[in-house]
Amino acid sequence: MTIEHGKQTPPLAVLVFRLRALVLALGESASPAWWKTAFMNETGLRFLERLYPRTSLQAAVHAAGKAASDVHDRVVGRFGVYHLFRLPESLETEMNRMLPDSDQGFGSALRAALGQPDKLMELLSPLCRGLRIEVPPGARRSGTEKDLMTNAGFAKTAAAYHHAFARGKPGFPYFTAESAGDRQ
Repeated sequence: MTIEHGKQTPPLAVLVFRLRALVLALGESASPAWWKTAFMNETGLRFLERLYPRTSLQAAVHAAGKAASDVHDRVVGRFGVYHLFRLPESLETEMNRMLPDSDQGFGSALRAALGQPDKLMELLSPLCRGLRIEVPPGARRSGTEKDLMTNAGFAKTAAAYHHAFARGKPGFPYFTAESAGDRQ
C-alpha cells in the first residue's frame, strides 16, 4: 500500500479488481446492456457460489470480464492497445494472485449494490479520485502503457467509465502500447 495525502491507497491490483467489478456490474445493468452476461447480479453470484464457494466474486468478474474484453476488443482493437479487461501480463498475474478474501469489505459493499446502478455509481466515484472527465461515446485513448501502470492512470479510466455510465452511452477508454520509438 502507498500513502497519498494522509490516506492509504490499496495496491494497484486491488484498484483494478474493484474497477473491473464495478464496470462489469454497471455494464450488465445498463439499458441496453453493454455485454450479454448475468454473473454480476445476486442470482449469478448465488449460482457461482455453488461451484466456487470461496471465490465466487472472482469467478463472476473473470466470466463477465471475458465478455467485456471481447466487446472492448471489437471497439478499440486487439493489437498495440490495453484496456481494463486486457492488461499487461504482470498486472494480470498480480491480480490473479490476490487472495479471495483480501478485499472483503469491497465485496460486501458491491454485493449490496448489485442491481442498483445509483449505488454502484457511488462505489465507482471514489476510484475516480476527484477527476471529472467528459469523453465522447466509443473508444477513447487515455494514455500509454506507462500511464496504465499508475494509480493516476486508473483514476482517469474510472472517471471515463463514470462519465459514460452517467450519460448512458458506452465508453471504452484504452491505452496504447509503447513502441521502441516512443521510449525516452
